[in-house]
Amino acid sequence: MKKLSLILALLLSMTAQAETRDSIDVCQFVVVYDHLIHTFDKGGNAVTDSAQIAVQVGQHVTKCAEFNFTMMNDFGEGGNKEYQLGEWYARLKNVPTIFLNHPEGEMRVFDKVVPQRYTISGALPQISWKLAEDTLTVGGYLCHRATGKYAGRTWTAWYADEIPASAGPWKLRGLPGMILQATDEKGVHAFTFAGLLNRQAPIIYHEGNNRQSITLDKFIAHRNKVLGNKRYVQNPRYYLPEGALDGAIEMWPGGPEPAPEDKMTVLATDMVVPKTAYVYQPLELE
Repeated sequence: MKKLSLILALLLSMTAQAETRDSIDVCQFVVVYDHLIHTFDKGGNAVTDSAQIAVQVGQHVTKCAEFNFTMMNDFGEGGNKEYQLGEWYARLKNVPTIFLNHPEGEMRVFDKVVPQRYTISGALPQISWKLAEDTLTVGGYLCHRATGKYAGRTWTAWYADEIPASAGPWKLRGLPGMILQATDEKGVHAFTFAGLLNRQAPIIYHEGNNRQSITLDKFIAHRNKVLGNKRYVQNPRYYLPEGALDGAIEMWPGGPEPAPEDKMTVLATDMVVPKTAYVYQPLELE
């Protein structure tokens, strides 16, 4: 019964998104990254959290989103059971969907702080990179080093000029080649190259319903205040108003019923409420 609920949830999610799908560019290829976050659990023990993201590179627009979600929703792989399971567990990571240069010269980000969804508007990131002569082979590509500061963190990026795209993971961009690897100077965040897929398809923009419009600076301040609170790692639901979880369902992706702590609290098809959390490490400090 729970497995059937999962399948229905996935179908409902894709149907809802299809209602507002607009093609804004054509993907030329996809670069996949592992996003590693070095942080701590509530007992103070060092842990490494991770999520996998896919960057669709078009002629004018770049779209960054969770990998399994991308393959299912943008490349017609909704029937792939591996992607279904991956997307199910990835919901806890709450990976945002980022459009760079849409509208032209701007960016739009779809993100959430449960229980609210947001459409975030901001200027296209402009990073003053310092190029260096150092080289490193990443995934078989010869890369060059560059350093730059964005949103309060200083990044070291390795870019391959044989891949003619001024794009990269997350919001990192603006180098004379595709960024394949990037780490911040504190060693908290790292984007590592996981593969390049020769896949072409329309780049789809689907904003959906029930989203609150907000500027980037206001969203960063709100998110960091809520998730960066010391209480979050002890109780990631501490800030939710009374009644926020009314209608939520405890689910799992099939098989025998697991222990309560291993079930997911599903508030909506695209919104999972965590039971446990690590110390929040924001990509954007400002």
